[in-house]
Amino acid sequence: MAFGPVMRLTVPQTEGNDIVVELAPLQKDAMGSFASTGGMQSYPVVRFLGRQSAPVLEDELEWYDSVRANKDSMIWGIWIIEDNQRTLIGTSGLNAIEHGRTGIKQATSGVLIFDKEYWGKGIASYIHKARTWFAFRELGITRIKSAVIQGNVASLKALQKSGYTHVYVERNTCYTNGELRHQDNLECLNPLEPFWSNWWGQDTPSQAAVAARAVTLEALQWADANVTLP
Repeated sequence: MAFGPVMRLTVPQTEGNDIVVELAPLQKDAMGSFASTGGMQSYPVVRFLGRQSAPVLEDELEWYDSVRANKDSMIWGIWIIEDNQRTLIGTSGLNAIEHGRTGIKQATSGVLIFDKEYWGKGIASYIHKARTWFAFRELGITRIKSAVIQGNVASLKALQKSGYTHVYVERNTCYTNGELRHQDNLECLNPLEPFWSNWWGQDTPSQAAVAARAVTLEALQWADANVTLP
């Protein structure tokens, strides 16, 4: 698998000047963008990733090679398209894609935007919608898991807009800003049939799960209309 196919979408902005985003495979010569003072060498970028160290180019090249060799993940670079120029601002992915003992396909998701200029513009929310759409409609995944260090409010809200719901708290997973932080573990369930029914079996979904299903269906409907696979 390694890298996912190209997906294009537009992120609406209330003040106009909507942002055109392309999710596309990474090129090795782009990895320097991650290992820069405006990338993952900026502590505000990495502190909610559970790390304190800053990568250098050699680290990012090693990561790139490991991604290319990984058969259980699908990774996208996040590119901003403006005036026919492409600017890399982060990555998104479906990791640890696997079939469980029951044959139900699951994965873990994540988004990293290392360019702080593009924080607070809703980009992560729409990337979650596009990636969730691809995972459910094209890959037949039933359950996507994700995790957020408590205090990272923007990341939590971005996930919730695609129907991710809280499953459990893992205590004391990160130390940052002078305190121990817990980790919220979340899941997003495929709302389509037969995936939804197969997941629940004879159990009755909770009200929270039913409400989250409605949110995920809305996210998929948005992606049906707004995400292209050129």
